[in-house]
Formats: sequence, C-alpha cells, structure tokens
Amino acid sequence: MLRILFSELKSTAKGPAIFIDRDGVINCRRPDDYVLNWSQFVFVPGIREALKQLASLGLPLIVISNQAAVGKGLLDAAHLEEITLKMQQALHEDGTTLTAVYYCPHRIEDHCPCRKPKPALLFSAAADFNVDLRRSIFIGDSETDVQAARAGGCEPVLLDSDGDACPNSSQWKADLVIAPTSQALFQAAAKCLRSRYRL
Repeated sequence: MLRILFSELKSTAKGPAIFIDRDGVINCRRPDDYVLNWSQFVFVPGIREALKQLASLGLPLIVISNQAAVGKGLLDAAHLEEITLKMQQALHEDGTTLTAVYYCPHRIEDHCPCRKPKPALLFSAAADFNVDLRRSIFIGDSETDVQAARAGGCEPVLLDSDGDACPNSSQWKADLVIAPTSQALFQAAAKCLRSRYRL
C-alpha cells in the first residue's frame, strides 16, 4: 500500500468521508494502458467543479485507487507520487483540498488485501482519519469500486458516463445511486449522504 497524506491524521469523533476512485472518475482512462506521467493525466470533463462542490461539504476527501503499473514495473512509486502531487496541486488551485490518497500498487495475481475489490485501503484510511465507513460514500466507475465500497461498509455512488455501453454486464448496477455525468455527481453524492446518513 502506498499512502500519501495531505492532512494531519485525526483522532476526533468518528464521522463520514467521501472516498473517490481515481482512473475513470478524476482522470480519463487510457484504453489498455496506464497513466505513466503527468502529460498523460487528463481530468474527466466537469470533474474539477464536481470535486470543488464535494469539498464544500467539509468532509474528508480521500482517493482510493489500484495502480498495478507499479507492480508491473511500468511506473515506480516516486513517479506515481509525483503525478499525485501535481493532481493535488491542480485541484488545490480550484479550492479543492484532498485529504489523502491510498494506492494499491500490486498486480491482480499478487492477491493482496489492499487491491480493490478488497477493502483494505478503505480500512486503512478509516483508521487514519477516524472515519465511520457506514456513514461514508465511495464514488467509483466500475464494478470493483462498488464491490470494495460494499465490502468496506460504504454506500457506492457510480459515475456512469458510459451508460449502458455494456448491457450484458449492467445487472450489478441495480439499486445503485448513479450519476450519468460529472455535472450530476455532486447532487447524487450529496443526496445520498443527506438521505442515508443525516448530514
């Protein structure tokens, strides 16, 4: 696990947090490839404003992401941290403060407990920042994000900009809170937090 902190660890009363996947939610995925340097990091259209709105809720904003490129030797931890710091700086210029980023650098075949859909990254972040996972949400764009959220006790919120591009695999989307665009993400996430966890 690679942990990058932007805020001090908290020991106050437990509260909710907003967990966010990176690739496909914050930055555009690269088909059949990885983001290996900052020049390849392209923000998803509309996501910077959505993140600014989410940050206005005053909850910890924590990125949870698999980064198998490190385990495959395509990217080292130092360069991943460099990309992360530049992402954080760009968002900070918008007025968005990330609390922390937690990465799993392992490959699927490593069977590590921190790789989504397993929830170890969520558990680590919750321990560091005294987060009540049952009152938290996890914004992702894939089935593994949804599975990780549920395994950790969070409510999943799906950014589903592809819609039903893969109708044969859409059964897992049933009963999810779904935002079809980045522009709709804040309303979907805030509604979920308010209605389910009485923020």
